[in-house]
Amino acid sequence: MMLKSLFFTFIVKPLIILITGISIKNPQNLPENGQFIIIANHNSHLDIMAIMSLFESKMIKKIRPVAASDYFFKNRILKWISLHLIDIIPLDRSMQRSKQTHPLQNVYDALDKGDSVIIFPEGSRGDPERLGQFKNGIGHLAKKYPNIGIISIVLEETGKCLPKNEALLVPFIIKAEIKEPMKFGDHSLNIHEFVSKLEENFTKG
Repeated sequence: MMLKSLFFTFIVKPLIILITGISIKNPQNLPENGQFIIIANHNSHLDIMAIMSLFESKMIKKIRPVAASDYFFKNRILKWISLHLIDIIPLDRSMQRSKQTHPLQNVYDALDKGDSVIIFPEGSRGDPERLGQFKNGIGHLAKKYPNIGIISIVLEETGKCLPKNEALLVPFIIKAEIKEPMKFGDHSLNIHEFVSKLEENFTKG
């Protein structure tokens, strides 16, 4: 998507770098090609922008963040930005699982097309610098795609740079630690055990 690439390359990345800056730990773990699933802690709407800013322009067009449709589709302008500039995968948090439709079906469709995704396993924004418990959705996703690497990105200071219900950026330096990828297929674990292992990997120094 040309608009998306232009948006992140010429607006989002310069804005992030000029106002906050990003300090990256273990940049060698950041993929330069291929397909992957990124998980990250969620404290701010700036999280998506910070993560996308870590990648080269050629990668951005194939990376899609999973985001709640009840927020990002709440008006026509925000919906257009979300679909055409950010290219979100809409997640209906009110949807109940049925035989016809799985709540993660849009995510499955994106991965089946070869896209990479960003997902926040806590499910919603938490308190700054406090990690909430991971939901089992990431475990089901990992089991369905056992050979796709899951890369944990630990973010710090995004909740201070753009606090909840605020519109102006505050110049704190964002920190991003990139963990080594994990694959469900590399472990003899059930879904709950794998989710626990992801949490353990996420929090260890």
